[in-house]
Amino acid sequence: MRIGLFTDQYYPSISGVVTSIKMLYEGLTDLGHECFIFTSYDEKKALPNEELLGKNIINIPGRPYPFKNLRDYRYSFTHRRFLKYVEECNLDIIHVHTEYNIAKLARLASKKFSIPLVHTLHTLWSDYFKYVSPFFDKHAHKQMEKLLRGLFLNPVSKQSCIEIVPTKKVLDQKEIYGLGDDVRVIPTGIDINRFNQNNFSKDEILSLKHRLGIKDDQFVFLYIGRTSKEKSISVLLKSYANACKDNDNAVFLIVGGGPELDELKELANELGINKHVIFTNLISWEEIPKYYQLGDIFLNASQTETQGLTYIEALASSVRILIQRDDCVSFIVDDYYNGIFFDGEDDLALKMKEILRAPDTLKKIKANTSKSIEKYSKENYSKNVLEIYNEAIEKFKLNNRKALK
Repeated sequence: MRIGLFTDQYYPSISGVVTSIKMLYEGLTDLGHECFIFTSYDEKKALPNEELLGKNIINIPGRPYPFKNLRDYRYSFTHRRFLKYVEECNLDIIHVHTEYNIAKLARLASKKFSIPLVHTLHTLWSDYFKYVSPFFDKHAHKQMEKLLRGLFLNPVSKQSCIEIVPTKKVLDQKEIYGLGDDVRVIPTGIDINRFNQNNFSKDEILSLKHRLGIKDDQFVFLYIGRTSKEKSISVLLKSYANACKDNDNAVFLIVGGGPELDELKELANELGINKHVIFTNLISWEEIPKYYQLGDIFLNASQTETQGLTYIEALASSVRILIQRDDCVSFIVDDYYNGIFFDGEDDLALKMKEILRAPDTLKKIKANTSKSIEKYSKENYSKNVLEIYNEAIEKFKLNNRKALK
């Protein structure tokens, strides 16, 4: 099968959507199918890398959006002139992972070349209004929701044979987002073996710690991911300041880049914890698994996740997780079995103190981390999506036959 994956996000950006597409591409390729990624990125920023050189990637030229939190995304004024790139790939199925710029190309190609279309809703974008435009979120949230649903999501849903969501949390909001009648829940998978702690020697991890200025015996609170407002990293910093400001035996390592990085550094300075907080900026995809091994516990306070792939990556790395309680991870984390939930900033600070006082709690949890996420392999993910493709193709043929009668 020849498969087109259409997305507004791909390398050099690092996000859950990018991980999902990467895993799907690799999993489907391993199953013997040929995949093509249609995306839009800044070629000047995307230095030669195996993520680009080793894959069938078609870059659709575009301009960056004029919003600070959307600078990693691009848009095009016309899409019809790029249809020739899709035609050359002779696709059997189109799988669109966005509702915006590249989705328009996917919809045009599906219609012009009679290719069945499958859509995955990765992002509950209504939750992001306050980060993109706080003024309109406050004064016209419902109007914005209705406008964007009508302009972007509804057209994709209407044209899709089948739609995919990563969790029940997203499925429960299908009416809000105007999804179609045929919606399936398929959790995104990861390359579990890539994060196995046995891939790294003790000396290798100690060497990386020393390079970052972390002492051998320091307790490491870890965040890995995009540094943007919707991730609520400021909550982590404030809680850390409350719990560990005067504790020289603890350090907070923040791995990743994004639009809020400078503001977070300023906040750490204002809180008086800049000497205990380490920012790495953007780290290459290949190096990320090694950085998970630096953490004693992984932190995340985001409430905008649809699945939380970094949580699964942390567990695959045998790292305990301390995360904001949220519907999207209720099926991943069993409280005090393979991770710990917190409820808000004050509760996080209390649990940070508890963890530092009672390390035996973490020892018990560590034994249950990696074995709790075996079902989230990229192999299972790809096979499940492939079944959807086959269903969509048959459904598309049946609808066409009905239309001819």
